Amino acid sequence: MDTGQHKFGASGSGRLARLIGSGLGDGADGSDLAQAAHYSRSHFQHWFVQQTGETPGACRRRLRLESAAYRLLHEPGSVTDRAFDCGYSSLEGFSRAFSRSFGVSPSHFQRLHPMSWFLAAPNDIHYDPVMGAAIRLTEKAPKGGVMDLTDRLVGHDYWLSCRLLEQAASLGDEQIDQPLKGFESGLLYTSEDKTLREMINRLIFTKEVWMSAIHGRPMPDYSDNSLETMRRRLESAYGEFIAIVDRVRDEDLWDTEFMHMLRQPPEIYTYGGMIAHVLNFSAYRRTQLVEALESFGVLGLSYGDPMAWEREQPGRPGPSE
Repeated sequence: MDTGQHKFGASGSGRLARLIGSGLGDGADGSDLAQAAHYSRSHFQHWFVQQTGETPGACRRRLRLESAAYRLLHEPGSVTDRAFDCGYSSLEGFSRAFSRSFGVSPSHFQRLHPMSWFLAAPNDIHYDPVMGAAIRLTEKAPKGGVMDLTDRLVGHDYWLSCRLLEQAASLGDEQIDQPLKGFESGLLYTSEDKTLREMINRLIFTKEVWMSAIHGRPMPDYSDNSLETMRRRLESAYGEFIAIVDRVRDEDLWDTEFMHMLRQPPEIYTYGGMIAHVLNFSAYRRTQLVEALESFGVLGLSYGDPMAWEREQPGRPGPSE
């Protein structure tokens, strides 16, 4: 009897991500993964493709490369070390696969030092260095499931940030780069240019800085602030932020301290304080962005009311229900 349906399903997609993305350096194949999920191999493959748009093998190969890319950027060691760490039997095979996926060789990737190690995918399963496995960046609570306040605050923040970027994209560059009047706070911008583009940039950059501090990376580069690039930056930074929040909540690390090495001199913070800080100032910047967009005639954001976000969640009643 196939019991896989009892272990996984829409509500178990996070567990599925961890299954497919754990032990990336070992030799597990499709049969091993199907057995771990209590499926036959053919049934597991069919179901996985339905759920993710990707075969288990393709997903696992991509996650291995994302893991290698992260290690190339943030851990000591040679390209050869990274190849063997991630389960490749030869440097040549690893280099070919990496170059085909990332468009550059592993050594060139190290020199470029991009902000993200994520590859394009038909789903939201990506390698997370905090968990050392895979996560789903935007897994939603099932109908009737339990969602705590942290889930609501973080989910709403990501949802509204994405909507703000979408609405800004409806304007032309001339409007996005037009100096703003009445929005004077230095908390809203990354430079002296008081524009919509810089407000969006600051909204994203704050999370990038904190994630770089936690992961021991250099200060992020925010010089490319085209809307498309900022959208990718938001997804990358938020993927890390969600993983941090999930781990802090699940392991009760709210009062655990970490060193912010990007400060001079370095300072100590708690994870709980960092999360509260990020969400607090994000709320202020989002509200200001809503007002700035309204000054250009972009209406209908309702100040980003969390109730509007909640109504879009599966199983939540709409305004007429």
